Amino acid sequence: MSNIFDICKVCFTFGKSNFTNMKSRFLFPHKFRLVGIILLVIGIASILIIYKFSPSSNVSSTSQIISAFSGAFPAVILGLTLIAFSKEKIEDEQIAQLRLDSLQWAIYTNYCILIMCFFLLHGISLLSVVTFNILTPIVFFIVRFRWLIYRLNQSLTEDI
Repeated sequence: MSNIFDICKVCFTFGKSNFTNMKSRFLFPHKFRLVGIILLVIGIASILIIYKFSPSSNVSSTSQIISAFSGAFPAVILGLTLIAFSKEKIEDEQIAQLRLDSLQWAIYTNYCILIMCFFLLHGISLLSVVTFNILTPIVFFIVRFRWLIYRLNQSLTEDI
């Protein structure tokens, strides 16, 4: 029973904490961003092809569309996840802070929009919004994070 507490133990020496800094940030290697972009393009292209060539009235075609989406939608989700959570070429404390700020901003923005949709939409349109709400936090995060990286790079080039 004491082994469980040994894992969570924090040692204090003369009032100062002796924490170890974890190096693991749970980010994918930088190479995975390209894999994510490829998966995202394949998934979006699959969804567009499904919409373009799907007959609208047949019940069997509806089941075919749903089965096609079950393959395309996870590719989009996985692609966005790999894009969002791949390391930068130079990953430092400032980039980590930009990631945190972007993630916080994305969650706040997403839930503000979702709350407004709950008050303004009803029925099937609300169901569509909730379905696409699976993707919106990570899309907001990617857009915000890339924008902050762009602004940081612009400010660094102006200083030179």
